[in-house]
Amino acid sequence: MAIELKHPVKQEFVLTKLDPTGEAKVTFRQANAVDNQVRDTLLFASQERVLDEDSVRVTNTVPFSVRQEIEVRLTIASCEGILRPNGSPLFRFRGKKLDMTPDQFHAAWALITDSRLSATLWGHCLDVNPDWDWRAGSDGENPPVAEETESE
Repeated sequence: MAIELKHPVKQEFVLTKLDPTGEAKVTFRQANAVDNQVRDTLLFASQERVLDEDSVRVTNTVPFSVRQEIEVRLTIASCEGILRPNGSPLFRFRGKKLDMTPDQFHAAWALITDSRLSATLWGHCLDVNPDWDWRAGSDGENPPVAEETESE
C-alpha cells in the first residue's frame, strides 16, 4: 500500500482578545520534517550535561522566549493587522510563506512589547503543532527545567 503525503494543516486565528475589531489575524501551518530539524538544531544543540555518581541530567540552555520565537518563525504562514510603530506590517510574506531572514524576523519580534501578543502567537503555533507542546497534559506555565533525565 502506498503512503500518500498530505498537505500540511493550516489554520487561521482571529486575535479578538487582543484586537476586538477582528482585524488582527494570524495563520500557522503544520511543521514539516525540515522545520523539525531546524527547531531541534537550534533548541537542543546547546545542552548542559551534569554528571554525578548515579545519573546524567540533560538541560536545554536555550531561553524559553527564544524557543517561542523560533517555533513561531518556523511555522507562521500569514499575519494581518499587527503593525510596526511606522504602520507597516510587522512580518513580511511572499504568498503564504514568511519572507524574512532569521535576523530580520528577530528584529521584528523585538518590536513586540506586549508579552500577551508573543504568548498568543506562540500558543496558536502550538495549536497547529501540538507535538511541540511540552505542556500537553499538564497545567504548567513554565517550561520544564530539564528536557530529559537519564539514569546510568
